[in-house]
Order: sequence, then structure tokens, then C-alpha cells
Amino acid sequence: MDPFLHGLRDPIPVLLVLACRIRDGRASRSGHPVRAAHVRDELHAIAKTFTRLGHPDPRLNSAGQMDTRLSDLYAAWAREDPPPTRVKPLPIQVLHHAQTLVTYAPNEFHRAAVDLAWIGFFFLLRPGEHCSTGTNHPLTLKDVSLKIGHSPLHFLTCPLTSLSSATHSGITFDTQKNRVRGEQLAHGRSGHSVACPTASLIRRVLYLRLNNATLDTPLCSVRHHQTWVPVTSQAITSILRTSAAALPHLHLRPADITSRSLRAGGAMALLCGHVDTDVIRLIGRWRSDAMFRYLHAQALPLINPLAPAMLEHGAFTLMPNSDLPPAVPPLLAAHLDPTTT
Repeated sequence: MDPFLHGLRDPIPVLLVLACRIRDGRASRSGHPVRAAHVRDELHAIAKTFTRLGHPDPRLNSAGQMDTRLSDLYAAWAREDPPPTRVKPLPIQVLHHAQTLVTYAPNEFHRAAVDLAWIGFFFLLRPGEHCSTGTNHPLTLKDVSLKIGHSPLHFLTCPLTSLSSATHSGITFDTQKNRVRGEQLAHGRSGHSVACPTASLIRRVLYLRLNNATLDTPLCSVRHHQTWVPVTSQAITSILRTSAAALPHLHLRPADITSRSLRAGGAMALLCGHVDTDVIRLIGRWRSDAMFRYLHAQALPLINPLAPAMLEHGAFTLMPNSDLPPAVPPLLAAHLDPTTT
């Protein structure tokens, strides 16, 4: 068969067979069954390769729309799929416990993992940004900035005392997912000597500098037998799960925690601190409100006042021939009235 399906009057049956094999795991990259969205993404990637090489998209009909046989199959599988497993936000108590475990540990690898966890929490980072996932390009020293006030530090050459005195830190995002090239995020001091984005970055920079790192050295690197070894997302997950298991009052199953929980946990901390969601979206570089809808439903400090407020304010009266209580401002009433044009 021609790899670009030339000569086939109807390529859809071939795509349907491939879709079924991806779905049941025979042709998936992991070798395991996958969700409908994953099948759709795989066929989209194949079609994109076709079009880049100048061939037509085999999924589309003569009108340039997705063939209904494919779209109906996706929809049917989506209805069969279980609800998506959402990442659990990590309470900061887990990080404090992990910090206690490694503070006096002789293993530099574990200390680095917890420092990177703090950085991921405060900067709302994806695992592929502050640690190694095997296929990513993690942040390097050249992506980090440190300042005393408004004065930037050349942290590979400045006095060590100056480095430890940095008051602000920043990260520049370049090759990470959903990037705006050159996008920057900065933090000051948290007021805590350890649980602090700037202090955590200082500890990483100090370690790398004392081990003769270059600006291209990944931030997640640890020196071992004269070579650099990356701290992996699995290593961070393992430490976090150990601490979560030691804190049963948080009602977290260790299996619910991964390194991705740091990003969600940082966002939850900001949300519970009543930081505006637009600011959180800016810090986390989110493009939609999906994460906030999920976090709002999980945040006890936010949902605890809701039922009492509804109980207190649920008794209202309506004006004659009105669908809104008189307390609603007229302009808002006009805005909410679906008959208003």
C-alpha cells in the first residue's frame, strides 16, 4: 500500500482500522489502550505530516470537513471513556515535610529534588521545565536571573555573599511547552528562609557554580562521578509521595500525587489567597479557565462560605412581572435578561 494512500478511492477505512488498533493498544506508542482524544491526536499528527509534504489530509471529505465516520467514532469512544483523571493540587504541608526529610540527608540528589519541587510550586512549572522527563529541554542556568534590588547579579562570577543576598529571582521561558519566546516570570522573597522561590533558586545556583557548571547546564543537574545526572520527575514524585503518606490528615492518597501536582498546588495556594485568576493565569501561562474550574471545586477555603451565604441570602422577593430580585441593579438586569436585544 502506498504510504500516502494514493490510489485509494476511499482512505477512511484504512484510517478506521488504524484508529481501532491505536485505541486497543496494538498500534499505540505505549502498547496500552488509550482514550478517544489520544486516537484523535495521533491521526491528526499523521494528517499534519501528509499536508506538510504536499499531500491532502486523508481525514477530510470533498467539502474539506472531517469525515463523519471518523468524527462519529471519536464521539462514541469519548462516551465510553471514563472521566479524565485530574491532577491533585499539592498542599504546601507536603513540601515542608519533604524539606524536613532531606535537610540533613547526605544525598545531594534528594536535596536538589526538593529544591526543584519548591521552584516548581512557586513558579507554577510543568515537570518538563524544572526537571527531566527524558524527552524535554529543562531550564538551564542561563534561563535564571538573580537580583539585589534592581541590580542583576552575574551569578557565575559575583561574590558568593552577594549571591546569597539576592532579593529577587526570575526565569525566562524559551523552549518549554506553550511558550511565548522570551516570556519571563519573577518572584521576590517569601519571608521564609527555605520555602521561598528565590532562596530555592539560590541554592541550586550555588550548588551548580561550586561544581563548575556552565550557563548551559540544566538547573536539575547533580554531579555524580564527574558527570551530570538529571533529577527526574519520577524522583520528585517519589519524595512527594513519601511525605504525603506520612500526612494522612491531608486526605491525600500517595498515588494521587505526581510532580505535576506542584503546578496545581501553587495555583491553588494563589487561589485560596484570593489572588485574581487573571494574575494566576498569567503566572501559570494557562490559555483557558479549565484548571480554575477544577481548582474552585477543590478549594475548601473558597467553597466553605458558599452554603452559608446561599442560606443567608436565598430569601428574596421578586418585583411584579420580574424574573430578578429588586436588589439586582437595572443595568445588570438588562444584561441578564435573555429577551433584551
